[in-house]
Amino acid sequence: MIQNNRNQALQEWLAQSPYITDLYFNFTPTEAGVTGVAPISGETVLKRYCGGWALKEYDFGVIQFKPINTDVPNSSDNAAEMYSVDLLMDWIKEQAMLRNYPAFEGCTIQRLEVLNNMPVVTGQDDEVARYMCQCRVTYLEKEQ
Repeated sequence: MIQNNRNQALQEWLAQSPYITDLYFNFTPTEAGVTGVAPISGETVLKRYCGGWALKEYDFGVIQFKPINTDVPNSSDNAAEMYSVDLLMDWIKEQAMLRNYPAFEGCTIQRLEVLNNMPVVTGQDDEVARYMCQCRVTYLEKEQ
């Protein structure tokens, strides 16, 4: 089943964030300043209701590549970069509180949440670190 272009809706929604400049979907160059969004699991059915309705989840990760300082022990640069990822997570939480959700066609979004309370470093090389947060959209949809 085609997901009513939910991937594109999510990308367009995230592009509104002031904490994202270069946004890629699913594949990203490994460069400082780049943000990627990648589905983790799509359309997981939690519950089916009479009348053909279903409560579903869509999980995704937001990955940001930030410059790192490996030359100076205890560099405050690295802490500042991690804080900038925190700001993006706070933006997502704020949008959820405002009920400003991605435009999932034909769905009623029930909840949007950030699943971790701080960014996770998921990799690094000599120039950049890869930070990730995981998010979930819970929505109600009439199944075909």
